[in-house]
Amino acid sequence: MISGLYTGATNMMGQGEYQAVIARNLANVNTVGYKKNIAVFESFVAGAKNQTKEASEGTGSTLGKVATDFSPGVMQFTGNELDLAIKGDGFFEVQTKAGIAYTRSGQFMLSRDRTVVTPEGWPLMSSGGPIQIPAKAQSFTFKTDGSVSVDGKTISKLNIVNFLNPDGLKSIGGSAYIASDKANPTTADGTVEIAQGYLEKSNVNVIDEMVNMIANMRSFQSGNKSTDSINDSLKKLIGLVS
Repeated sequence: MISGLYTGATNMMGQGEYQAVIARNLANVNTVGYKKNIAVFESFVAGAKNQTKEASEGTGSTLGKVATDFSPGVMQFTGNELDLAIKGDGFFEVQTKAGIAYTRSGQFMLSRDRTVVTPEGWPLMSSGGPIQIPAKAQSFTFKTDGSVSVDGKTISKLNIVNFLNPDGLKSIGGSAYIASDKANPTTADGTVEIAQGYLEKSNVNVIDEMVNMIANMRSFQSGNKSTDSINDSLKKLIGLVS
């Protein structure tokens, strides 16, 4: 019975953590370039090797890790000349206060000194560093190959980075990531296209997440009833022997 209590408790803990994952996805359904999180559960059996002491005391499952689904979101036309979207695999490179970060969110704007930046104020990086649009410029264009043209003259090219192992990216909130040593960055030249006037929407499907939430809540309730039943049985057993 004690093993059953442990199994039910660990399952409910994992489902509680999964609920937080679902809630985070739903909260970012309108975040440009957001990539949904996926809960990966692990099961364990009493006596199995390479497990924590607590896990070896019972059976059940727990939330092993939270992975990221980097599949592309739907592209939405905005007509804004500072909105950019990447067709294919790759990330924009931006300069944060903590260092270089990567994002699929192409929602940019001009700072006071006319540097192209994210809403957080992070400069968009190119082969020539941060991109500045001269005050007297009549027009500027982001070409499909990532080249930046001002009044018909190419001034730089966007740093679009791909990763051989996207699982090596670590989220720093919203749609931004930093790369670990395991990410294996590589240039994305010739493999992607830049679409000016478009934004990539979140790849979260609201209906799927709501279905997951309902199913998870029912699993939690089932586990709760199971542990309550075992607890009641233990109370009766203690009453009989006392």
